[in-house]
This record gives sequence, structure tokens and C-alpha cells, in this order.
Amino acid sequence: MPLLAIGLLLIAAALHATWNLFVKRAREKQVMIWLALLVGVLIYLPLVLLNPINVVSIWPFILSSAIVEAIYYVVLIRAYENGDFSLVYPMARGAAPALLVVWAAIFLGERPTLPGTIGISLLVLGLVIVGGKVWWSLRKAAKLSTNAPGMALGVALCISIYTTIDGAAVHRVNPLPYTVIVIALAAAIITPAVLMRYGKAAIGAEWRANWLRILLVGIFTLLAYILALKSYTIIRVSYAGAIREVSVVFAALLGWKLLHEELGAIRLVGSGLIFSGILVIALAS
Repeated sequence: MPLLAIGLLLIAAALHATWNLFVKRAREKQVMIWLALLVGVLIYLPLVLLNPINVVSIWPFILSSAIVEAIYYVVLIRAYENGDFSLVYPMARGAAPALLVVWAAIFLGERPTLPGTIGISLLVLGLVIVGGKVWWSLRKAAKLSTNAPGMALGVALCISIYTTIDGAAVHRVNPLPYTVIVIALAAAIITPAVLMRYGKAAIGAEWRANWLRILLVGIFTLLAYILALKSYTIIRVSYAGAIREVSVVFAALLGWKLLHEELGAIRLVGSGLIFSGILVIALAS
């Protein structure tokens, strides 16, 4: 596998885990991610103007990806409101590659090799271990909402779908302007819901309290997305989508270290298996 693709994906993974941590720590998480998307689009907009694309020729990709992205951000926030960061994030990101393999095979014509299949199996095993820890925790304490695991898997479904769409799109257009346009449309889709639910006062309060983090989340979100999409033009989407999820290990460590969430041997083993699966996939391509 080209080192450039691995480097892009590792940077994207680190950025992704970091901005998710910032959002998890916000008081009004939905408001924060919405503001961050708007800020990010404004920051990257000049690059779109310098790299114009023919939107008309790829509007089905843009529209469908933006709709799924909008759903993703809503479900992601709901998951974070109901569960630990170091549980929700590994489940959501760990399940996505397994689903992505199915969509990539059906719609992109990608067939994983035997080592690639082994890697994906290790990844799914890690997910099962982490998920089993969730349900065991539910039996012992009422700390975690029973909705959190289902929401995390809903996030994974969204990730796998929009990744497949984007993987097809970036072979037709420049990933940078495509990313900004998709995120802009996704932000526009969720705008009415955010305004009606929270109102101007809550939005203003969140901006004043977290403007620096909002700025960073906006920059990191779009940059991680752009880097990941760029890697899709170099290697198979199913493999790139899996390697990108090395962020689950970063997230588990961040949640333990900064949010003081219980890490535990089981979570560590599960995250380690997910990482091992990703490594095998990388070596298989």
C-alpha cells in the first residue's frame, strides 16, 4: 500500500478522533457541530472558488451524500448524549468498515482478498468485544442508556453509506471542493431543526463559551474528510475506510485520559483487535 495513502488516513484518523472529543465535551453538542460545519465551510470556501467543479454532472452524489451526512451528525450527537465517548466512538467507527465492504462490493465492484477478509474479521471481533462490554455495563449500572449501542450502529450505517457514495464521486471530481459542497449542503439541511429546537439564545451562548473549539472542530472536520477522500483515489475504498478507523484506538485513549471514562482491559483488548484488523487490511493491499 502506498505510504502516502497510509499517511493521509492516519492524519485523518487523529483529526477525526480529536474533533469528536471536542463535540462530546460540549454542553449543546448539536449546536456546536452545526456551528463548526458552518465555520469550516466558510474557512475552506476560497479553496472551492480556486478549484471549481461541475456540480451539475455529479449532483446525485452531492445530494445523496449530504442527506446521509446530515442524518449522521444528528444520530452521532444523540449517541454521545446517551453513552460514553470511549464506547460510542469505537462501536460506530468499528462497525462501519464491515458494512462498507458489502456496499463497496455491490456498488463499486471491489472484492477483498483473503488477508483483507481476515483483517475485517478481526475488526468485527473487536467490535463484538467492545459491544459486549457495553451490554455488561448496562446490567451492572444504569450509567448508559440502552439506546446508545443502537444509535452507534446507526452512525456506522451512515458512515458506510456516505463513504461508498464519496468513493465513487472522487474518481470523477476533485475531493477538496466536493467535500466543502457536501458539508455545506448537509449543514443547510439540519439548519431548520437546530434553529427551531435551540433558538438564537442557546446558539449564541454556545458560540461564546466554545468559539475556539468550534473553530478547531470546523477545520479538523473538513480536513479529515478531504484527506480521507483523497486516499480513496489512491487505494480501494473498502480498505481505506477500514484503515481510517484506527481512530477508534485514539478515541478510547482520549476518552480514558481526558474524560476520565473507564477504559478497562476488555475495552483495551477490543480496541487492540480493531487496530490489528486494520493493520492486516493495510498489509493486504
